[in-house]
Amino acid sequence: MGSILASKLGLRLFSTSAVLLGAVLFLISAYAATPVIAQSVKKTGDWPMWGGAPDRNMVSHESPVLIDFDLESGKNVLWSANLGSQTYGNPTVADGRVYVGTNNGAGYREKYPATVDLGVLVCFDEKSGDLLWQLSREKLPAGRVNDWPLQGICSTPVVEDERVYVVTNRCELMCLDAKGFTDGKNDGDVQNEVDAEEKDADIIWSLDMIEELGVFPHNLATSSPVIHDNMIYIVTSNGVDEAHLQVPSPRAPCFLAVDIKTGKVQWEHNQPFDGILHGQWGSPAVGVVNDRALVFFPGGDGWLYAHDAKTGEEVWKFDLNPKDSIWELGGAGTRNAIVATPVFVDSSVILAVGQDPEHGEGVGHLWRIDATKTGDLSAELGDRETAGEPNPNSGVIWHYGGVEAGADEPLFRRTMSTVAVADGIVYAADLSGFLHCISLESGERHWEHDMLSGVWGSPLVVDGKVFLGNEDGTLTVFKADKAKAEVLAEISTVNYSSIYSTPTFANGNMYLTDRTRLYAVKVGQQE
Repeated sequence: MGSILASKLGLRLFSTSAVLLGAVLFLISAYAATPVIAQSVKKTGDWPMWGGAPDRNMVSHESPVLIDFDLESGKNVLWSANLGSQTYGNPTVADGRVYVGTNNGAGYREKYPATVDLGVLVCFDEKSGDLLWQLSREKLPAGRVNDWPLQGICSTPVVEDERVYVVTNRCELMCLDAKGFTDGKNDGDVQNEVDAEEKDADIIWSLDMIEELGVFPHNLATSSPVIHDNMIYIVTSNGVDEAHLQVPSPRAPCFLAVDIKTGKVQWEHNQPFDGILHGQWGSPAVGVVNDRALVFFPGGDGWLYAHDAKTGEEVWKFDLNPKDSIWELGGAGTRNAIVATPVFVDSSVILAVGQDPEHGEGVGHLWRIDATKTGDLSAELGDRETAGEPNPNSGVIWHYGGVEAGADEPLFRRTMSTVAVADGIVYAADLSGFLHCISLESGERHWEHDMLSGVWGSPLVVDGKVFLGNEDGTLTVFKADKAKAEVLAEISTVNYSSIYSTPTFANGNMYLTDRTRLYAVKVGQQE
C-alpha cells in the first residue's frame, strides 16, 4: 500500500485479512477436499485456512470455549512462541502443526540472524510449541514498491493432504511439504532449495508470478489461497507503480486458478486491467450457487467479480462504490478499493470496501449481494457522469454504510476486516474500531460498540461469543447477541502488543498472534 503503515504505531501493513490484514486467509481437512461446499460448513477440529473453510465465514463451531485465561500472567496459556518484529499473518492449524506468516525478527535460523530482513513462514508443533521448520524468503531487490521492508509473509496458508500452500513476499505461490525437511527427504520437483537443512521448508513446487506471469505487486503480495476441487485460487496483488500514476503490467493476471498438484496455471483473468486503484491485497472465497462452484475475487478497482471455478468464465460483477465516487491518492477521495475477504452465506456474498490504513478512516460501504444472478449486479448503471440510474438487474439485497441524512458521521467506515455471520447476525468491524451488529436479513443495525482503538483483524464467532482484537493489544470478547453490546472480557497481550490478526480456534485451543508473539491458549473444558 502506498506506505502500508499504521500511523499511530509507525508500522507498515499488511494483513489481509486480514488481514489482514489479512494477513490474512484456507482449506485443508475434510472441507478442502470436498468438491461441493455446503451452505453452512461445520468448522470444528483443525482450522486449515483463512476463515476455516472456502466460504470464509469467520465462524468456528468449537465448543465449549471458556474465557478463563490471561495472556499476561500466563493463566491457561499452554505455550507461547516468538514471532518476527511485525506479524500480520493469521494462524493455520492442521495435522498437529501451527503455521504463521511473519518476518525474521525472531532469528530462529542461525544462518539468518534477526538482523536479516526476510519473509518467513514458521511451523510449530501444535502441542509443544517447538519450532519444526521455517520457510525463509529474501526481500525483492526492487524494495518497498514491490516488497515493503519488515512486512514478512502476510498470506495465511491453506493446508491439504500434508501440503501447505502460501503466497510469499516475493510474489510466489508455493506448495510446501508439511513435514519440511524434518523427515530427511527432499520431496517434489524442486530439488535445489538454497535452504535444505532439517529445520528448513521443503518446496514441492513454486510459481513465480513476477518472472512467469509479469505481475507487478504493489508494496507486497498478500493473498491467502483457497482450494476447491484440486485447484487453488489467489489474487496476484498486481498493482500500481511507485508513483501511483499507472499500472506497469495491466495485462498481467489479477485472478489466478492453479493446478494443486503441478503448480500450472489453469486459467487467469486480468480484470480490472489498467483500472487498478492502488494494490490488490484481498483474498478469494468459494461457494456453490445453482449447482455451480463460483470463486469470488475482490478486484483492485473496487468491484467484486464472480467466476466459474472450473472454467474461469465471468458470471457476474458488482461495483462496491457509488457511481459518483472519486478515487484520489492518499485516501482523500470517496472511491475505495477492497482489502477484506468476501464471505459466502445463504447464496449471497457479504463484503465491504477499504483502503491502506494510512489513508485514514473515510466513508465505508458494506453490501450483501445476491450470488444467484448473472451480469452486472451493481446498484446503479453508468459512471460518474450518469450516476443515479437504478440498475434493473441489481443484485443488492441490502447496503449498510454511507452518511445518513442529517448525520455528522458515516454509518460505517472503511475496513480491512472480513465479516462473521452467525444466527442471522452479521458482525462487521471497521478501521476506526467500531464493531457493528447487523441483521443478516434486512441490513439494519442492532448496535455498534466503540473499541477505542483501530481494528485491522476480523471478528470471529465461536460458542456464542465474538472475539476481536485491536491496535492497543486488547482482545475483546462480546456476547453474540443482537439485543445489546455486552462485553464479557477484555484481555491484554503481553506489553499491550498490537493485534493485527484474527484468533483461530482449533481442537479446544485458541491461537492468537500479536505483533511479536504466538499464544496457544486452552479454551476447552478445563481439567
